[in-house]
Amino acid sequence: MSQANADGAEPRGDEGKPKVEAVVPDPADVDTQPVHPPPPESAELVAMREQVATAKAELEQAQARLRAVSKGYNDLQGEMRAFKERMELRSKMDSELQAFDQVKAFFDPVMNLKRSVLSPGEDVTVLVDGLKMVHQQFMESLRKLGLEEVPGVGAAFDPRLHEALATAPVPDKAQDGRVLQVLAMGYTVKSRVLQAAQVVIGKHADPAGEA
Repeated sequence: MSQANADGAEPRGDEGKPKVEAVVPDPADVDTQPVHPPPPESAELVAMREQVATAKAELEQAQARLRAVSKGYNDLQGEMRAFKERMELRSKMDSELQAFDQVKAFFDPVMNLKRSVLSPGEDVTVLVDGLKMVHQQFMESLRKLGLEEVPGVGAAFDPRLHEALATAPVPDKAQDGRVLQVLAMGYTVKSRVLQAAQVVIGKHADPAGEA
């Protein structure tokens, strides 16, 4: 026996640490029961798992379709905004061009009228002739914009175009309901009545005693 054992001290290794002996389990203490695999899943559980997987796949597909529809909707909204902006710009340009054409149509008559007013001269006849010319220029410009005269003498009376201020007897039956005289000309613009013509219309009556 060594001196360390004789003194009752624990045996130590080379480094002065206590020796730890490995503990070997007793085979009798080890559970030797066989390990059985888990029981197979029931058909109902398998069906539920398949349903969950199918529902998950359908959900993913629906989400993908929703994203596609959302993108398409956003793209359509963008196209609609761009189309609206183009239409507004085109409408503005058309309006400006129409205003330019209208001013241009009346520019020369107005300038001629201005010259006549500023320099009337001493000859009234010349002034009147100049004003008649300006009037013709105005009428021509209005005709280019769609102004038309309502049919006058000889035309059949049309309450949409004519305003009968009086009637006059006519011996000829063919003149019954016809315009005999125009007191004020009427005008239309692209089939819309601007001013009805004031007229006198014929009224035929059989002579007394005629069968």
